[in-house]
Amino acid sequence: MHQREAAEDHAKRRPSGAVGLGAEGKHGHDDAEAHQIDEHGQEQDYGLQRWIFDRLALASGQRVLEVACGTGSLWLENHDRIPPLGIHVLSDSSINMVATARSSVAHSSYVACALPDLGFADESFGLVIANHILYHVAERERGLRDIRRVLRQGGSFVAATNGQGHLREILLLMSDFEIDYAGASPPFTLENGEEQLHPVFEDVQRHEYVDSLRITDPELLLGYIASVSARAKAVVETRGKEMRSAIETRIGREGAFYVTKSTGAFSARRE
Repeated sequence: MHQREAAEDHAKRRPSGAVGLGAEGKHGHDDAEAHQIDEHGQEQDYGLQRWIFDRLALASGQRVLEVACGTGSLWLENHDRIPPLGIHVLSDSSINMVATARSSVAHSSYVACALPDLGFADESFGLVIANHILYHVAERERGLRDIRRVLRQGGSFVAATNGQGHLREILLLMSDFEIDYAGASPPFTLENGEEQLHPVFEDVQRHEYVDSLRITDPELLLGYIASVSARAKAVVETRGKEMRSAIETRIGREGAFYVTKSTGAFSARRE
């Protein structure tokens, strides 16, 4: 298969977790670069974290667990909407992430843990959240069953993820300059997540967040690509002039460098 054809197939299949805008404050690339390109290029006025929060249906006094909380951006961006008296447990496999979230988000408990073994007692929570993390979990079904285990009967599960075409144009640009990104474990995407959730949960629903990027500053895009990996940074440093020219040509032809964002969330229940 020709290199670009292979890259196009790769862009269609991979969940773009570590280079996914919409996973802000999580794992992978430099979060500051991701925030910059998202802030200056995002066409959707209503932010992703606000949109996800709408689907949580939080209630006063509810016991909530967020798996892989990252820097706590979900709560930071919705601090004015959090119901009182709830018990919120934010967890992450990274002690540094937990420390960052702890310094930013008040009135929560923090635990260093990860899927597939959460380590909480059965039926501990009324809501479990796992945003942009399931495609990183190799033993995904085991992890989902552990989430069900810690959910109370009637409890809800919400998981944001990306679609197969997420950031397709950026990935193809990277491939043109021989920058590849190793895929995650077998993907959990908007296209195949429902079939993975149905054996474990009831009332599974898919929700799509409509957005795209309109980039007019080549430096923002180059900075983002450089943050993806050490290999990407090296290529940007040595071939930056060529890459900048390619980006500028596209902006001149189309008015901007347009990027597909395929993001959404699944909601489910434990009956």
